Amino acid sequence: MNYIDFLKSKIKIAKDTGFCISPNDVNPALKPHQKDAVVWAVKGGKRALFESFGLGKTCQELEFCRIVTERVGGKAIIVLPLGVKQEFTNDAVNLLGWTDMPEYVRTMADVRAAAGNVLITNYERVRDGDIDPRYFTATSFDEASVLRSFGSKTYQTFLDKFKGVPYKLVATATPSPNRYKELIHYAGYLEIQDTGQSLTMWFQRDSTKANGYGIELNTDYFRDGVGYCQAAESEVSMPTLFDFLPEERRGCGKDEVVSSL
Repeated sequence: MNYIDFLKSKIKIAKDTGFCISPNDVNPALKPHQKDAVVWAVKGGKRALFESFGLGKTCQELEFCRIVTERVGGKAIIVLPLGVKQEFTNDAVNLLGWTDMPEYVRTMADVRAAAGNVLITNYERVRDGDIDPRYFTATSFDEASVLRSFGSKTYQTFLDKFKGVPYKLVATATPSPNRYKELIHYAGYLEIQDTGQSLTMWFQRDSTKANGYGIELNTDYFRDGVGYCQAAESEVSMPTLFDFLPEERRGCGKDEVVSSL
């Protein structure tokens, strides 16, 4: 295999499996970048939000779950560290203006008895308890970095238990650009690419290439980022993955969310 074919073999563009909504369908309390992220995530169906602290992942997760359950039906569950439970309930009522806060559930009996469509629980209740993720139309992982450890009980359990859930969201602070193995784990959970196959594909030929998936809401920042990557690649006189992207993936209108690779 020559180098160009090697690069082409790495490209994996996630398919959209959700539905289109307007930013007007999102709670007006959200800021423009938050609305854009929710619109993008709902359209994609199975997506990840890699956002630094303070960018409002909590309200985006809540809105993702609300919109999906209202449009598709069923219930959604947000899995989170127990310490941030109060943040979700407070934001739902005080920021988003929900009449009822998302109910915390411990068992499937609690789930079935819950009046609301958006529920919350902690990781241990899913990993070690009887909560069945396949019961839900949508799921969201808060502080999803718990999935980064490939051999952990949490990762292995969640990869299997959540397989086939129609709508999935993971939210965590932006991982390091060099943590491409971490990105592969997220892709495996989201069913974008089989984890075992992708690890084999990435490392069997050249373990020095750190490629990944990314999203940037700001058009100028996206183009700058592409330029930086292309400049770094050109130093070794090699083509880049950007050369093989479909034309429509290389830029966007100012009002669109940009997703690369």
